Amino acid sequence: MVTDTKLWQKIYLLTIFLFVILLNSGMFLVFDMTYQKSLSTEQIKAESEYNMIAMSILRSLQNLAKQNRLNEMPIQGVLEIHEKYYAEQKISLICWKDGQYLYPDGKSGTPSQDISDKKMQSTIYTQNGKNIIQIQSMLYENKAKYYLQYEKALSELDTVWKQLERKYLLFSVGFSLGLAILLFILLNRIMRPIQELTQTVDEMRAGNLSARINVKGSDDIATLGKHFNKMAEKIQNDILMIQKDAQAKQDFVDNFAHELKSPITSIYGFAEYIQKAKVSEQEITECMEFIMEESTRLLKLSYTLLDMAKMRKKEIAIKRVSIHNLFDSIRKPIEKHAADCGVIVEFYADNEEILGNEILLQSLLYNLAHNGICACHEGGRVTVAAEHIQGRVCLTVTDNGCGIPKNEIEKITEPFYRVDKARNRTEGRTGLGLALCKQIACMHGAEICFLSEENNGTKVIVSFFTS
Repeated sequence: MVTDTKLWQKIYLLTIFLFVILLNSGMFLVFDMTYQKSLSTEQIKAESEYNMIAMSILRSLQNLAKQNRLNEMPIQGVLEIHEKYYAEQKISLICWKDGQYLYPDGKSGTPSQDISDKKMQSTIYTQNGKNIIQIQSMLYENKAKYYLQYEKALSELDTVWKQLERKYLLFSVGFSLGLAILLFILLNRIMRPIQELTQTVDEMRAGNLSARINVKGSDDIATLGKHFNKMAEKIQNDILMIQKDAQAKQDFVDNFAHELKSPITSIYGFAEYIQKAKVSEQEITECMEFIMEESTRLLKLSYTLLDMAKMRKKEIAIKRVSIHNLFDSIRKPIEKHAADCGVIVEFYADNEEILGNEILLQSLLYNLAHNGICACHEGGRVTVAAEHIQGRVCLTVTDNGCGIPKNEIEKITEPFYRVDKARNRTEGRTGLGLALCKQIACMHGAEICFLSEENNGTKVIVSFFTS
């Protein structure tokens, strides 16, 4: 079974590994240098002791030579006295001449033959795990050459070194364990935001687009968390927008199919009736009128859709448009429609100008005013005006009609959406007027806003950024 090693675990193991190696290596070098320095000091001390012992023995040998007693027994006695004196310091002495040991008595073997007659030789060797300083030189020459060898066991130094080794080992193990625990806690805490980031990514991948990281602090990881939250917010908004657009397109297709169904069904029904039934000339005329009405409705629908498609594909010509002239251009057809419905229409305009396409703005205002009239009962009132709101020039259309329910205000600019479906179809309206108005406003960089309460009328505000 293969398991993934997390980043913080890799950092943890690598840090511990490097630290243990560097710490132990550094401490070993320090201890080794100290030990070598101690050995060097002991060797210098031993050489000094050797010189003292050699001078003392030399004087004794010279005295024996003057007394003609320079033979094996006196020499052994002299060396034995000196060796006993230095016994506590673990010093041993060996003396020989002409390849034969004089002291200690009974020592076997062959003495070293490669000793310089003029130079003292000092070495350190190890025997049975113990360090020993060995010093050799020619001691005295009288008909024969006498050689002296000094050996000192560094027992105290070895004991101290072993004690230090044990203490170092305990310190190293204890310190490494403490560091491992502390580093584990710190890394786990430091890397926790990354673990949360991974968990949040997994949640988002599983479909929870609202998942976010709990950002704390201001370090690099916290900054990464903040940027991730912003990115997640952008992704969520984009996905919601895509979903909303997809739903809007699906609603458009559904509504468009529904809009086509009624006139096509009517046309087919009347045509089938004329074809299969025995009808009079008058009935044929009436059926043809119904067919013409439904055909006209389809034609109007197709023209409106084509106009909307054309506007999306091309740029519009922008110029300064007088609001007074704009209102005058729609006044007659709007007032005629209002008179037929028993509604009063009022226009309030001045010499203000806005940047836009006059023909499209005429269509915008005509549709808004027409909708306002249709929303009113007999005796109602519609006001078309230009206002200054928050420093912007705004075109407003206000009516005191039936109003729009709050839950439907966001939907009224969708193609084919109708608040009063039965009434709109009876009047032959396509349900594309407000969708067209929204598109015209967007093409002018303007905002269109609907303020309405059910049974208390509606106010439509089209705000222009430039004038």
